[in-house]
Amino acid sequence: MPSVGLRATDGVLMNLRSFVGKRPSIVVVAGEGPSRDALLVALSEICVRLDIAGVGLLVVSTHSERRQRELIDELKLCFAMLSDERRSAAATLGVADDPVAFAVSADGVILDIVERPEPRGLLARLLESINPPA
Repeated sequence: MPSVGLRATDGVLMNLRSFVGKRPSIVVVAGEGPSRDALLVALSEICVRLDIAGVGLLVVSTHSERRQRELIDELKLCFAMLSDERRSAAATLGVADDPVAFAVSADGVILDIVERPEPRGLLARLLESINPPA
């Protein structure tokens, strides 16, 4: 996972690599359009389960912090987002406009990449990448 400084919804500067270096994580670069909203709502519905499983959730969007706060309120999301208005993280990760989800190990290694993720089955696929069956 690249070392990129991004602003959280609350304005705090956060390093992408530092976040994922603490525990296995699912990182979603949200992209644009109606599929983004459905994906964000689905992630919000599972964020408590991820936390219980010891898996972090980080959502990066190309919106301003103000627009992210509006999205969080509008969609009733239970997680903060990081603003990538300059698209530095998106460019480093090779993400265009469509959403992309990453399963990332606790040491920052990308284990799986899902382009244009559909909410159905996404969690199971990414968790299996993080904790493969024995």
